[in-house]
Amino acid sequence: MKRVIAGLAFISALLSGASARAVDYHEAALRTAREFALPRYEALAEATAAQARAWDDFCKVAAPRDLNTLDAAFGAAAGAWAQIEFVRYGPIGEGFRFERMAHWPERRNAISRALSNLMSRPEADVLSPERFRETSVAGQGISALERILFEDGSRGDLRSGAGSAKRFCLVGEAIADALAATSREVAEAWRSQTLPQLENADEARARQAVTRFTTDLLTGLQVIEELKLTAPLGKSIDTARPTLSELWRSGRATQTIQLNLQSAHALAAALLGTPPGSDGQHTLSAIKAVASIAERSPENLGEAAADPRRRRQIILLRDAVASAREIVGASLPPALEITTGFNSLDGD
Repeated sequence: MKRVIAGLAFISALLSGASARAVDYHEAALRTAREFALPRYEALAEATAAQARAWDDFCKVAAPRDLNTLDAAFGAAAGAWAQIEFVRYGPIGEGFRFERMAHWPERRNAISRALSNLMSRPEADVLSPERFRETSVAGQGISALERILFEDGSRGDLRSGAGSAKRFCLVGEAIADALAATSREVAEAWRSQTLPQLENADEARARQAVTRFTTDLLTGLQVIEELKLTAPLGKSIDTARPTLSELWRSGRATQTIQLNLQSAHALAAALLGTPPGSDGQHTLSAIKAVASIAERSPENLGEAAADPRRRRQIILLRDAVASAREIVGASLPPALEITTGFNSLDGD
């Protein structure tokens, strides 16, 4: 595999070089905003709003309750987030919005502590929209909502109406409402502020936007490789940690990576435009190839990482992501005539 990576990197180096055409940064930034970012944030706002309505309807129904509608709404919202989660540029990076959308990977049991606090506090107004935004971000996002919906104890209570069902409903509704509010804020800010700013941006600001999008794409591939795949794999099967995979409770770890890679390809295509040039085509081919491998990977990533028969498939996917990341890092910045900066994982 090291030889494959080295060979592909060598090919990428040969293809890299001065672009045959000057990059129109204003056009590239606007195209990426209009065709990639804004549609995905609007889809996220719609999915999280639908999820909030599903929680409201569910909690009004007498027990025993059917959880299928909540499961479907969660899947749609988590899927919409997966298609834009690696982007930090723009309104999502302001006011801790990104952190409020999803707290992952979890550190020092932060989500459990935040949820325990929300479940135990007697005052009702702690779950009001104004007060809830001031609580720990670990208890506000998709990761926290997954825990309420898919952990055995809370799931059983929600279905039966017994135990802490009423409080779980109140907390679940608060989280779902907060996700919808944050998603709506981001979509509205893109429409009313960020997009108009890019429309009126000079070349330097447009180039900065293209650089930020590109850096986010490369960071997204790094997150998949190091956090979503290497972490649950461990150094050996004896040290595999299935519960480090993202959204493992809802069984969405592999699907999330598939959606991440599909969106990475769409982002690269938007940045490059048509025709993409030789370097750009190399970038698109590398992402498309690893996305194809992800589509054939085991559905339950965490379990497969600890399974002697299926572990190799997860290792193959991890190595393919590493190879694609190296190729994209060598070919995309030259194609766009930019130099990428540091990302949120540098120095960790």
